[in-house]
Amino acid sequence: MKGSITMGIIGALIVAYSTTAGCAEQYGLTVREGRLYKDGRLYRGIGVNYCDLFQDIIHHPEDQRTLKGLRFLGEKNIPFARFWGCGFWPSDWDLYFRDKDEWFRRLDLVVKTAEEAGVGLIPSLFWRTQTYPDLFDEYQDQWANPESKCRAFMANYVREVVTRYVNSPAIWGWEFANELNLSCDLPNGMEFLGREIPHLKVNMEKHERNLMTYKIASAAWEAFAIEVRKYDPYRFITTGNSHPRESAWYNAKEKSWTHDNREQAFQVFQWMSPSPMNVVSVHFYPKHGEEPIYAEATGIESILVQWKEFSTRLDQPLFIGEFSASAHDKGEHLTMEQFRALQTRLLAAFMKEKVDLSAYWVFDYSRDRTGPGLIRRDNEYTWILDQIAEFNEKIHQELTEH
Repeated sequence: MKGSITMGIIGALIVAYSTTAGCAEQYGLTVREGRLYKDGRLYRGIGVNYCDLFQDIIHHPEDQRTLKGLRFLGEKNIPFARFWGCGFWPSDWDLYFRDKDEWFRRLDLVVKTAEEAGVGLIPSLFWRTQTYPDLFDEYQDQWANPESKCRAFMANYVREVVTRYVNSPAIWGWEFANELNLSCDLPNGMEFLGREIPHLKVNMEKHERNLMTYKIASAAWEAFAIEVRKYDPYRFITTGNSHPRESAWYNAKEKSWTHDNREQAFQVFQWMSPSPMNVVSVHFYPKHGEEPIYAEATGIESILVQWKEFSTRLDQPLFIGEFSASAHDKGEHLTMEQFRALQTRLLAAFMKEKVDLSAYWVFDYSRDRTGPGLIRRDNEYTWILDQIAEFNEKIHQELTEH
């Protein structure tokens, strides 16, 4: 583990400015009786992931690549973008600790541009949860300790961000992190520890206290939601979790890879979105030519029916926070015809099963990545934005008619 930032420094962190939460009620998305509402009306919609929207500005403050991209999304009638409103690696937080005013000046640019472009934002405030134990010389189990440095930093950053932007119409909801559930209770969890990347300040010790569990994660999710609710009584709050593992219940209970049955899978859904979280998050990347299997359900449509049933039982909307016919970083190579067919099937299924919220992966991710499904403003996948806009219009018409 590395050198830490002391609690004294954490205690001295200052809120840039604060506002009252009362005006926030007219902005963003809220949950009523298990459904999403915007501006007092029932809402369902599809957006995109623009994950390094802020990250790029942390490192390239004079370059407006992502701000131009955000304006382009507005021109294409994309309603919202999910992004990480934080540093990814421990080293990405250097600016925050060195010059907090400058950190927030750059984040202000994102929010202001979104306001001007008419694009909503769903910031994930602690995207890579392993970053914070590394920052503060703690183990991952300290996410469950209310007195830990990780938790103190989390509470402070939530206060700073939420109070700063609670009255911005650009903010649609709040997310904790990305896919934390995939690290929980893995029988082979030790294999993923011990990684060292000195220039990024990564050093996750191979120690049992660094094994993530649903018990630890649930404590972190609940604490995050409680902190957000202190300053924003209105907008939705979600975990950022991925699809549940097929063996998540057995991973936790028996340290085995036996597949969960239907009721065991529902128990995992309960673990994944504890109150006061109020929107269930899953991610979905079905493979071409292979029907997905999950908890006694087979096929894209059947799994969506199951997820909607589970979220309804929890009285929470369903947010598919990432989806694509082909995750560009998974090594899949589809023809454009194959990609378009699977992508269309996904969107049609989302509409049929009335998925509350979903976000395509991914728009304009980094400066130099390539791969199937990665949308640029002028590449062969730009048509996906038009398709999303078309489906959003269909959804709007359906909601208006009913």
